[in-house]
Amino acid sequence: MHFSFSPFLLIFYLLSEPAIAMEIHIPNIPADLTFKSFQRLIEPILNSLGIVDYLCEKTRNKRYANITFLEPSDGNRFLSIYGPHGKPLSMLGHAVRCRLSNKGPDQTTLKVIRHAIDERQRRKSKAHVQPRPKSEPLQASCLSCGLHTFVDGRFSFVSEWDAQEGCLVRFTKRHLIFKLTDRGIDVRIPRNAIVQLVWSESGRASVTLSQPPIILAKRSPEKSDVIELDGLGSIHLDFSIFADIFSRQQAKPEPRQRLTAIDDGHSNISAFCLVYHFQITAASIGTHGAGEHFHKEMWNITEKEPYQVTRADIKFYHASDLPRLGRFSEALTRLNNQLDSYTTSNDLPFGILFLLQALVYNCYLHPTTVQAVARELLGRSNISIDAFRKLFDWIDYPAPESNPRQFEVDGIIESLDVAERQVHEAQLMRAELFNDNENSTRIFRVSISPMRITLHGPELETKNRILRKFDGKANFFFRVQLCDENGQDLLFNPTISLDTVYSRFKSILRKGIAVAGRQYKFLGFSHSSLRAHSLWFSAPFYHEGKLQIPEHIIEQLGDFAPIRSPARCAARIGQAFTETPYSVSLVDNGVQTSEIPDVERNGRVFSDGVGVLSPQAAEAIHDAIPESKGEPTCFQIRWAGAKGMLSLDTELEGSQICIRPSMKKFESPDEANLDICDMASKPIPMMLNRQMIKILEDMDAPPWWFLELQRKEVNHLRAITRTVSSTASFLAMKDIGESIRLPHLLRQTEAMGVDYHQDLFLRSVVEMALLKEIKLIKHKARIPVPKGITLFGVMDETGFLQEGQVYVSFDTMQGRYHEPPECQKVVITRSPALHPGDIQLAHHVIPPEGHPLLELRNCVVFSQRGDRDLPSMLSGGDLDGDIYNIIWDEAIVSQVRSFSPADYPRLPIVELGRKVEADDMIDFFVDFISQDCLGVIATRHMILADLAPQGTRDSDCVKLAELHSQAVDFSKTGRAVNLRELPKTPRQGRPHFLAAGSQVLVQEKVDVELLDEQGGDEDDDDDEADQDGPRHSYYRSDKILGQLYDAVDEEKIWHQDIQLPRLSPNDNAFWRQMLVVLEQRVAAASKVNCKWRNRLDEAHGVRHTYEDAMYDIMVNYSDHPFKPLRETEVFSGFIVSKTGSASRRQRDRSIKMNDEFERVSKLVMTTMHKGPGALELCLACVHAGLVVKEPRGRQVWHRGSSDDIVSFRIVAASALLQELNALESNDCLV
Repeated sequence: MHFSFSPFLLIFYLLSEPAIAMEIHIPNIPADLTFKSFQRLIEPILNSLGIVDYLCEKTRNKRYANITFLEPSDGNRFLSIYGPHGKPLSMLGHAVRCRLSNKGPDQTTLKVIRHAIDERQRRKSKAHVQPRPKSEPLQASCLSCGLHTFVDGRFSFVSEWDAQEGCLVRFTKRHLIFKLTDRGIDVRIPRNAIVQLVWSESGRASVTLSQPPIILAKRSPEKSDVIELDGLGSIHLDFSIFADIFSRQQAKPEPRQRLTAIDDGHSNISAFCLVYHFQITAASIGTHGAGEHFHKEMWNITEKEPYQVTRADIKFYHASDLPRLGRFSEALTRLNNQLDSYTTSNDLPFGILFLLQALVYNCYLHPTTVQAVARELLGRSNISIDAFRKLFDWIDYPAPESNPRQFEVDGIIESLDVAERQVHEAQLMRAELFNDNENSTRIFRVSISPMRITLHGPELETKNRILRKFDGKANFFFRVQLCDENGQDLLFNPTISLDTVYSRFKSILRKGIAVAGRQYKFLGFSHSSLRAHSLWFSAPFYHEGKLQIPEHIIEQLGDFAPIRSPARCAARIGQAFTETPYSVSLVDNGVQTSEIPDVERNGRVFSDGVGVLSPQAAEAIHDAIPESKGEPTCFQIRWAGAKGMLSLDTELEGSQICIRPSMKKFESPDEANLDICDMASKPIPMMLNRQMIKILEDMDAPPWWFLELQRKEVNHLRAITRTVSSTASFLAMKDIGESIRLPHLLRQTEAMGVDYHQDLFLRSVVEMALLKEIKLIKHKARIPVPKGITLFGVMDETGFLQEGQVYVSFDTMQGRYHEPPECQKVVITRSPALHPGDIQLAHHVIPPEGHPLLELRNCVVFSQRGDRDLPSMLSGGDLDGDIYNIIWDEAIVSQVRSFSPADYPRLPIVELGRKVEADDMIDFFVDFISQDCLGVIATRHMILADLAPQGTRDSDCVKLAELHSQAVDFSKTGRAVNLRELPKTPRQGRPHFLAAGSQVLVQEKVDVELLDEQGGDEDDDDDEADQDGPRHSYYRSDKILGQLYDAVDEEKIWHQDIQLPRLSPNDNAFWRQMLVVLEQRVAAASKVNCKWRNRLDEAHGVRHTYEDAMYDIMVNYSDHPFKPLRETEVFSGFIVSKTGSASRRQRDRSIKMNDEFERVSKLVMTTMHKGPGALELCLACVHAGLVVKEPRGRQVWHRGSSDDIVSFRIVAASALLQELNALESNDCLV
């Protein structure tokens, strides 16, 4: 028995803990020997001795390995054969002798072993899961890259590139791998990127991908050799992953290279051709031996894989065999020239030309087909972008069962005509949903990945200063995203070099992006978009009679010539690219501006980033924001060259805003408008996190306090599904479905005697929301603190607060939050907190009645007195928009002590000594992506803080906190952290609270399941299966974070409390009952017969519009644009990752996605409520929502589609209930 759980560790163990352990040292082994290779080598040797309980350690680039035996007798037996006085262990002709290690077994290593034993016991107690059949390599004679099409109605593969050499093909747990042995190249296709596999009895097989593969260059050709076991027999092992294994120099190997193509020929088509075809060798397709293996492998894949596997004949062509299509690269050149000419002659709108190019760049159609479609569009006056975008929903991946007509010109034009008719339904509503408005505009988006460029949109984007300045010119601007092929950030991996990829990024950004005759060039990026790896491009256009190119646009923003630092220059220009949902004309509202001095002392700026505004100026802002925002008193703003916060000062007369020097970053004449980024319209819940908890533990916070907070929250969540009332209250608290009054809908279903659990969609929304909360508690330690709050920080302008004092003010939101603290001591901090002094104690005071500070709401006010400003003590905070966490729970405030805050020196900014050019900022942008190591530092800090007796006060942790601060400032200073400066972590493992949790699986688009897939898998990719990052080992931590982690059994809670009873959900039965009750209430409430059938066509138009808008959200906010989000994710307001814990990008997108769904759903609800016939329209919409759409030619649809959306009926039912409630209330009043 063995247990493999790390790229550095292999565990074989007993179920009882040994009393003594022994460590054996094995020197003089190849440095490039990977862990898995060493595992494969040593396993048969020890198995032949009957030894099964041990742990192996082998680190790449090290010429030694260690084995820890849990039983000393096993170690002694091994040493008696291969020890200093025994036989040498022969490895590739090397004579290797083992010896007793000079040091005893590491205690952390033993904790890792014990945790592994516990985990195996836990898994053993669960239901047995059938193991994945072991995959064996297939030998192929040729690998080709091309596309699927139909030739004379027959499903065919057209090759655009061939590798006329043998290759190995292997299906593994995570990848499909093609090993081009002669070239030393691996082509790795993630399993979740495979759309379909088609294979034939003749040995042909092709895989259709949703994204390009990962191409890795080997350091040396693959080799196979024999390991001699000194009389114990011989074993043939594949040493293909040994890098220069026979080299005697043992030089440190170079990391593998991530390539952007296999070769030059492949690079011409690899971005556009996502079908890989291979031919199994003749020996493998016979009726015996290897042939049986090929067929068996195909049937195993059919049974186990999530993608479609079809056995069908595949006709093979080379591109030269089909002159009708022509070679792809040549056809693409012809198409680009055609689109360029149409732009020059203005024959077609640019938006249509962009989408025509996207059909090719996004791998929907062949360029020859798109050329013909473009010619058909000439002279048509009724082409709309919204109708054309529907083609991206309606053109699927070609498959044997496809209708060839959908890929032909006539079929495409026919689909376009249908789409045009649909978008003409509910035109006014569509205009409000999809067209530009005061605060948003439609923007095209471009994604650049290691192997291709894809085109997306247009999608509504919140305006910034640039987009407002050039109103009506939005299609001359692109939002550009740099990402991996799956749409996510490129992951840091020390064994793989991404230099080739980053060079490609720089080259594209410098040259620009050509689309339909326009050349888009680099413009700039905001601080938040830098973190998100996105930036802005623009193409030349005329505005007010002047040519606008990037250089001219930047010049109009302000004077950046004196700035010599690319990082600082980019940051200053980036202020104009910050999203500003609202803008106020200072001229039209008679608002005056002035400058007031900063409050400075001891070289500290107490007013850093904050100014003030008068009550009249605040009223002007209130008039420009939605009523739902209330009347905030603090605003995060951008104005001219200034940025920061403005807080209300009731003592200011007239209408004025006052800016401080610390807010001004550059001189700018653009002073007409005040742009609003954010505002303190409501408080933010106070949530603990792992870093905060660890520091509080080191501050002597009692463990029971954390455990009790967690216990109460978990118990609360476990009780949510017990009653409909509790469920509705939970959804209301989390703002889920509030825009359509979903909590009220659930209460109404109960009152009407209808069980919402029968509706699979509604049930899944509740389950996903609860599962998200449980996972955040367990895996992120996000525990709510009732006596705590999170608020924007501002300064006391009156001087009332003394040193170390704060004033906290916020709305309780009708009892949602605890009352603000009394005059007492409070804990205050901000995230991220790594230094032990990043959490401080302060005294909360309440100003006397009538004091100006009492007018401030939803903020924490800091004192301007003392030797050092408090915000700077809290992870280097300031007042330009930072938010702060405050806790006033006496149970912890009275117990903790505080430590001295960090005081890091300012690092010099990297400067060029000359004017900063666009290429300099591009280089900085890409360098930032490649060198940003915030996550690496934060994780290492958690590991060392858990192991060190002093926790976060340990010198290594303090060092990491300083390096983390430097990494945070990288975007401003241009000075990256050198990873070599990071303190080392122990090689043995990580605390178990960092382990990945159970995976979240959503089946059939809505049915939620929780899968326990944390363990390793013997059928891993191969010896270098580390493209997805290392697989770590873990030990059980007994610190508070470990205790909190163990206290939540997510699987038990899921099965016992969250997963609603599977009562054979019957959507039809649920909606039949709902419809009967609703129609009865309509009949009772209506004064006349409700003629809803007269509104049915209109209702279908509303449905189509809603579904198009919903699908846009599903596509636009997905990491992977060709894998839309699930409808339940949009409806629930959060993106669900595979592990249940969202990434930073997913969290940011979830916020924007939720805002967009709220906008869409509110507008749809408003449309239904308009006019005197609202009741009829609402009922007609319910009926329209229950109509089942006809399938479009085939049962299996690989791309997402708006046809799959089911939530419209829920929105319609909620709107109808509102109408009924209003009518019934009026009757009661009468």
